[in-house]
Amino acid sequence: MDEDSLICERATSTIKCCKLPRLTRSLDEGPLRPESFREFLAVLNDTLPKVFDLLASYENQLVCYDEFNADNAEFRLNLVLVLAEQLAVPGEVYDFQTENVSYRQRIEQIFAGGLLERILLEDGGYRLREQLWAHFRKVLPGTEWMFHPGDVVSFVRLCEFLYGGFQEQVQEFPQDLASFVLAIGIALVEYHDPEYELLGLRLFNVLLGSQHSTLMKETNIHEVVYQHAFRLTAKAKGERLVRELWRCHYQYVRLAEIGLKDFSEWSKMDDLVESLLDALSFEQNLELSSILLMYLLKFLTLDIKNILIDDLDDVQAVDSKCHLYEPVLEQLRKLCALEFHNRRFYRWNRRLVAMLPFELEKACGNDRIHGKYMHGVNLLFVLTVFPVEPEACATSPEVQSTLLDFVIAFKRHLREQYGRIQALTGRCDFLHSLKATISCDKSIAVFGRNVARKYFTDNLDALAGTGLDGDESYQEDRIFYECLKELQSGNVGLGGLF
Repeated sequence: MDEDSLICERATSTIKCCKLPRLTRSLDEGPLRPESFREFLAVLNDTLPKVFDLLASYENQLVCYDEFNADNAEFRLNLVLVLAEQLAVPGEVYDFQTENVSYRQRIEQIFAGGLLERILLEDGGYRLREQLWAHFRKVLPGTEWMFHPGDVVSFVRLCEFLYGGFQEQVQEFPQDLASFVLAIGIALVEYHDPEYELLGLRLFNVLLGSQHSTLMKETNIHEVVYQHAFRLTAKAKGERLVRELWRCHYQYVRLAEIGLKDFSEWSKMDDLVESLLDALSFEQNLELSSILLMYLLKFLTLDIKNILIDDLDDVQAVDSKCHLYEPVLEQLRKLCALEFHNRRFYRWNRRLVAMLPFELEKACGNDRIHGKYMHGVNLLFVLTVFPVEPEACATSPEVQSTLLDFVIAFKRHLREQYGRIQALTGRCDFLHSLKATISCDKSIAVFGRNVARKYFTDNLDALAGTGLDGDESYQEDRIFYECLKELQSGNVGLGGLF
């Protein structure tokens, strides 16, 4: 045996010690505890530095593909599995991962250096990927996955890495692999543990990626995904799980329903919107409400091709490649007031309007999260109230009263913000909140000029004294300008506001 073969053999036996072995007890027999991995972690922490040294000294022999020499194939396979298993991601740390900070940093450096791309996507990558999937097909089917928590995590991460849209070159799912990913995703979301439900939803989101739309429609996999994801809608708790779930729902809607033009029949999207509105109405946690509100806004902009909402305060105009919040909002206000009609959501108009005062109440505060939520309320107001044809407007006294309540409550909040400026000008969080309040005030002004008459055709007198009747003497209309003057006198740069 030559020297290179000896190096590969030694490295392979070393890297295998870093791979979490099959558990002796299934997850179904009881929850895993940190002490369950004590012996493995001792071996792992003793062995990882040896792996790092071997990579530093013999990277070419161990990592590079050689068509005529497969000595390093097993090492390459196990290295990929160990790296995917041990990478510590913020908010996603597992008990079987090393707690040594320097080891974690070294693994992050290996990822950042592109080693995984070289192994999986360059020469020999196809063969190695086939070996990976063969490994997972042995350890994940049926209930066997319950003995392999490390392999479950590495499988999800590698699916995201290869097929989740992170690579410049789109990797298309082989159909048999997509079916396998679906089966594992279903097994995980049906398991009675939020941690594994989350992992299952992440697999679903990989499948529903836009790059796989043709395969999804040919195989109907997206419909199976919807059925299993929807069952989690009523019981999902926790920010990460709720975010991943609604990302899944949104991707399904974009894939399955975006092309449907007949809005008269009830559809799966209507079920999702109903569930989303129910959840948002009863949710008091502002972080969770922010996630739900963001996806409601994303649904409301499905038919606006050039607007992207990636967060409550991150709105982009694709046509002008503009990422600045206020200029994009100016464009959106004009579009919704004069051109766009959101017919897909006409059936929800009354309920959406009814939510406005309650969502505004959540946004009233001085912290950054309140400012962010106010941005969302601003968008909700524009996307709900503006893009409705006059003959479709709900002109009932109840709707009129709700709109007036919203405007009056907002003006009260605006006065309170103005009163706080003297004491709080220097606080970044307050300025962020004030920015959102000012933008919402602009939206209400546009509503008064261009939209309000559609809702108050038979009751224009109700607008008197609200600032929506065009009365320029209305005192609170000047607060916006007073805010700007106060900010300037406080030596606060307006670049942070606009």
